[in-house]
Amino acid sequence: MPPNILIVIAVLVGGIWFLRKLGRATQGTAPALIQKAGGIAIIGFSGLLALRGNMNMAVPAFIFGLGLLGKGAAFPNGFPWGQKSAGQKSRVNTSKLSMELDHDSGGMDGEVLAGPFKGRRLTQLTAENLQAFHLECRSAGDQSQALLEAWLDRTQGEWRATWGQGSGAASPGGGAMSKDEAYAVLGLKKSASAVDIRAAHKRLMKDFHPDKGGSDYLASKINAAKDLLLG
Repeated sequence: MPPNILIVIAVLVGGIWFLRKLGRATQGTAPALIQKAGGIAIIGFSGLLALRGNMNMAVPAFIFGLGLLGKGAAFPNGFPWGQKSAGQKSRVNTSKLSMELDHDSGGMDGEVLAGPFKGRRLTQLTAENLQAFHLECRSAGDQSQALLEAWLDRTQGEWRATWGQGSGAASPGGGAMSKDEAYAVLGLKKSASAVDIRAAHKRLMKDFHPDKGGSDYLASKINAAKDLLLG
């Protein structure tokens, strides 16, 4: 039987199945069903294009169809392209603090680089220790205060009211970012491609955007790193 006839039969069978499912669908499930049906139709169309030798259009159509179906339909662990490496971490440094952002968990922790608490992690400091370290960061004259407050905002949401700090955030300040710092902020190696840079930026902004429990300071660092590396 010619391939074109097989495709026509498949489309007819699929159409009948879809109409039956749509008739049973509720108002809440109908949009998802229509989206999946569209994905199946586009994948079928990509097969027709491939049979005709038009691979330049078949491949993008197939990928788009998979996107409509949802990555879990074909790739339960996510699409094999553009995935992050396990254990990937970003790092932001100031004179007083080295902050680490874990891409897997979205968690943050920092190591004190100078002063009485040198060598200790922020998670190891008591509330009194943190207040004392905050005063040190305020006098550092760089981004240390903004970086510490970004961590406090994410991990101890009521610290401003408890410490009587008001609602204002420290001004990030600081000089121009270097390329080495930009790669560190995004948690990438210097060999990273433009696709890697955009993927890391998107992933970090999902976790560290102010609306997601991050801060304006961290968002500005992540945006600046992407802009610098992409020129």
